Amino acid sequence: MEKALLYKEWKKTELFVWGIFGVGIILLTYTFLKLGRSFRFVGMEHLIDVIVNRKQFAYTDMKYYPLAAGLCLGLAQYIPEMIQKRIKLTLHLPLNENRIIALMYSYGLGVLLFIFTVDNIGIIVFTRINFPLEIMVNYIVTSIPWYIAGLVAYSFVAMICLEPTWSRRVFNVLIGAGTVKLSFISSLPAAQEPVIGLLLVLTVIVIPFGFLSVYRFKQGKHN
Repeated sequence: MEKALLYKEWKKTELFVWGIFGVGIILLTYTFLKLGRSFRFVGMEHLIDVIVNRKQFAYTDMKYYPLAAGLCLGLAQYIPEMIQKRIKLTLHLPLNENRIIALMYSYGLGVLLFIFTVDNIGIIVFTRINFPLEIMVNYIVTSIPWYIAGLVAYSFVAMICLEPTWSRRVFNVLIGAGTVKLSFISSLPAAQEPVIGLLLVLTVIVIPFGFLSVYRFKQGKHN
């Protein structure tokens, strides 16, 4: 039954997953080509000077990709549950309701983490080959909040779509927007390093709220 539920989630989101993955590859290719062009026209030393001394980030084009990925996958996975009332049928499967939601979350978060990992392996390998170690570390520290934003956005979309009342949905949208904003407070490289731990804690805190939305649905709350 669990495998069948995971397969259902895959069939529901398959095109979006491939689309998100493809957009990531396109962005990476564009970024690598742009950096390669800079290598040729201004030289490696000048490029490193710009990155280190002028606080310019080499991978700015990737900034909002994780957020967009989390939003798109969340909407693709949970909008049908909201509009077509599929969640009512899903919760009647011979599985505990919390187990069902946990599997749905595990699928979505697992897909995002897989895509983000593939993208980052490509970036880290490229950076390590072409730049000093310090710039690779700078990329990791700078980009972690972006990827956290993608996971948080996915979790809030799930919570909002599964929530049965519109007033609470609007409230959740506002809280979600404010929480995601925390990952983009500063545009300076590595500026948010001190709050990475807080952002990770917020991610863990946000995830269970989708279960609360389902509980409210089961209690008969209405739009």
